[in-house]
Amino acid sequence: MKNLSIYFSLLLTSIAVSSCSTDFPRQEVNTENLSGFIEGGNAGGIYGDAGLKITNDSIQMTDWPVSRLTTSLDILLDTTLIDKTSFTDFYTIQIENKGSLKQREFIDSLVIVLSDKGLIK
Repeated sequence: MKNLSIYFSLLLTSIAVSSCSTDFPRQEVNTENLSGFIEGGNAGGIYGDAGLKITNDSIQMTDWPVSRLTTSLDILLDTTLIDKTSFTDFYTIQIENKGSLKQREFIDSLVIVLSDKGLIK
């Protein structure tokens, strides 16, 4: 009986974590200076490969909420961006600076793309 209880608990936990996937279809980003994609992520990633890395030439965000991204961009831009996603939404974003944009120009371009996709304001 104890094993059944443990099995049932694990089953419910796995269903809850897998149901926390964000229903955001993969959208390609291809502009003169940017190349990559944005897609819905999975809340289960926060226990594994989740993370956020912004450099001069790319952004890599895996299974991370947009609110964490807006906080980082607010600091870089000294501004206030508004997260338009739900608290439970997680995203994977991989976009590279394929042009020769400087960091500020790259971040500004990212903000425009994320705004166009309805993720931030």
